[in-house]
Amino acid sequence: MLMTSIPGMLWKSRIDDAPVALDSAGEICVVVGSEGEVSALSAMDGTLVSRTRIDGGLVWGAVDPRGRRVVLTGPFGAWLWEPHTANLTSLSEGQWCARAYWVSEERFAVAIGRSIAVFNRAGDRLWTSDQYASTVTDLAWLGGWHKLAVASYGGVNIVEPRSAGVVTHMPFKGSLLAIAASPNGRWIVSGNQDSTLQVFRSDKDTRLEMEGYPFKISRVAFDSMGRYLANDGAPEVSVWDFGGNGPRGRAPVLLTSATESEGADIADFAWHPSQPMLAVGWGSGEVLLYMPSKGTEGKPLSAIREVLGSGPDIRALHWHADPLLLLVADSEGSVFALDVDEEGTP
Repeated sequence: MLMTSIPGMLWKSRIDDAPVALDSAGEICVVVGSEGEVSALSAMDGTLVSRTRIDGGLVWGAVDPRGRRVVLTGPFGAWLWEPHTANLTSLSEGQWCARAYWVSEERFAVAIGRSIAVFNRAGDRLWTSDQYASTVTDLAWLGGWHKLAVASYGGVNIVEPRSAGVVTHMPFKGSLLAIAASPNGRWIVSGNQDSTLQVFRSDKDTRLEMEGYPFKISRVAFDSMGRYLANDGAPEVSVWDFGGNGPRGRAPVLLTSATESEGADIADFAWHPSQPMLAVGWGSGEVLLYMPSKGTEGKPLSAIREVLGSGPDIRALHWHADPLLLLVADSEGSVFALDVDEEGTP
């Protein structure tokens, strides 16, 4: 643990790898490095709890709701790691595994090549989907453990992870890079290689398209209530209002960086766990907090607070719920825990 004088910072630690993912639950914070180093840190003081390494590198890590187990994914497989016992279980070998998500402490799903699989907390495979036409790039649980949305080239499939479960195909001719589902499972949104957002209704044959973005869209996320959706794809973070009948006919609020420079690209963003406040990390090293509900459709909105000023590129952000902490990882391998109250103040 390294002490620091930055306001609101409780602790600062470091890993010997470039962070690509950051997650936390219970008493631990897990930092995943691109070359395969994984560090479990105490969320209270940043001290090292455990460490492991996966040959071939990693792209993702997801911690179960109690902070006991971590699913790791990468170019050559997926693993279940228990930091407190150092037990490492292989879930799949030799296939690109893009993402993994827990739906409860008992169950999680992993994108494995051109299929998805559901496992119990011990790492036993409970169900495997049919093969899709291309590699699965992302997935999302829909309002519980009965349904999953699966993203691959050609659209979204809604599947029931059980024998003879129903499959609903929602077509879109393009490459889906990321998806997000509203907490109630009503809305599914994909960010795409062709610089569009595709918005699907899980209960209707409805698809909306938001186009005009200058860059591909690789980050999409709903807030905890499902009212707002944030996405990249432009110099600003777009936040769409899904209240009422949804975003049709609306324009997004545009969250702008305080730094007017070419280096101020969007690095990552994360919604507060209980209110519609968004933390945005920028390539300039800034971490800023925004309240999109205070914005006007189609207009820029400035931050309510600067959490970190310029510095190394931000790589990952995550809110730890209890106690409330904002966790930040940068390109130099530094990991910060920031004490931010419910109003976004130190």
